[in-house]
Amino acid sequence: MAQKFVLALQAASREEEAEIFRALKRAGFDVTVENHPGDEPHPAGPGCPDPARLLEVMARVFLETDPPAADLCAFLDAAAEMAGCPVALFSPDPGRTGFSCKAASRAFPRPWTLWHLPVGITEIPFDRDPDRESLFFPLDGNDLSAGTLVAYAPGGPAKPAEGLLETLARALGESISRSERFRSLDRTACLLESSVEAMVESCVRLLELRGNETEGHGNRVTSLTVKLGERMGLSGRELVDLRRGALLHDIGKLTLPDSLLQKTESLTEDDWKAMRTHTSRAHEALGPVRALQGAMDVPLCHHERYDGSGYPGGLKGKAIPLAARIFAVVDVWDSLLSDRSYRRSWTPEKALEHLERGAGAQFDPDVVSVFSALLKEEPSLFTRPF
Repeated sequence: MAQKFVLALQAASREEEAEIFRALKRAGFDVTVENHPGDEPHPAGPGCPDPARLLEVMARVFLETDPPAADLCAFLDAAAEMAGCPVALFSPDPGRTGFSCKAASRAFPRPWTLWHLPVGITEIPFDRDPDRESLFFPLDGNDLSAGTLVAYAPGGPAKPAEGLLETLARALGESISRSERFRSLDRTACLLESSVEAMVESCVRLLELRGNETEGHGNRVTSLTVKLGERMGLSGRELVDLRRGALLHDIGKLTLPDSLLQKTESLTEDDWKAMRTHTSRAHEALGPVRALQGAMDVPLCHHERYDGSGYPGGLKGKAIPLAARIFAVVDVWDSLLSDRSYRRSWTPEKALEHLERGAGAQFDPDVVSVFSALLKEEPSLFTRPF
C-alpha cells in the first residue's frame, strides 16, 4: 500500500502550492498539501530551493531522461529539509561495475560520497558513527542493484520522514527505469532509421542496375528536392519523408518486366498503360511499411498534374501532396538535362523556360516560382552535379 505524508508549504502562494501538488501527483506520489493558517511564513533553508524553483527542479528530475547533477542536488536538499537529515543518491556506474554517489544534499558526510561500491552487495558498508545511523532506501523494492537513497540520520529519522524517503526512493527508481527504457527505445529507433535508409538506397541502386534509370538520377533529384523542400518551408520529419520519397519515386518500376523497361522503340498504348501502374505498384508494395508511410506521397503522386490531368488519381491543385508537387518540378528538370534515347539533353535555360510555361498546368506555380528563385540565387545548380 502506498505511503502517505503531509507537506506543509509555509512560504508558497496558492498558485505555487497547486503547481507543486500537481507535479507530485504526476510523479506518482500520494500527497496531501496544506498550508497552516496560524504558521508564520519563513524562508527556505540555505540548500532548499524556493517553492517556485522546486517545482521546476522536480519536473526535470522526474521527467527528463538525464537530469543535471545540480537539479538532483537541489532536489535532495529539499528532501533533506523535509526529512530532517542529509540524504544522497547512489546509483550504478555507466558500465554497471559498481555504485557511486551521483548527488548528495548539503551536510551529507563527504567521505561517504567518495565510496565506490562493488556490484552484488546486499548492504552498504559505511563507517559506523555512534551518534548517527545510515539508513538505505532502495530505488527498486529491496533490490540494491538499481540504486539507493541513503539517509545520514541522528538516531534514525522519525517514522513519518522514513515513509517520505521510501516514497522518494520509489519515485526516483521509477523515473530512472523510465529513462533507461527511453534510452533503449532511442537506440532501437536509430538502428531502425539506419536500416530503413540502407534499404531505401539499395532499392534505388537496384533500379539503376536494371538500366531504366540514368546513373545518378536518383541521388541528384533527391539532393535538389530536399534543397527545394527547405525553401518551401519543410523541416524535420517532413524533409526525411521527402528525401526517402524522392529516392523511391520510381521504385514501382522494379515490378515491371525488362522487356518494357529496356524497350528502345516507341512505347505502344498498352506499354504506356502498364508503365503508368508503377506509381500505384510502389504504394501497394511499400505503403504497409510503417517507417515509409510518410514517404509514399512522392512515389504515388509525382505524375499527378496541377490541372488534374495526371495519374493515377487525377488529383488537382493543392489536393496533390506538397511533397509530390515539389518533386515533380525537380524530376522534370533533371530529366530534361539528361540525354535520352529519343532526344538530346536540353540547356538549363530551355528547361527552366519549359517549367515556367507549365506552371498552373503541369506544375504548382508556387513551387516553380521558388525553384526559379533558387536557381538564380545559386547559379551552381545549373551545372551538374547539383
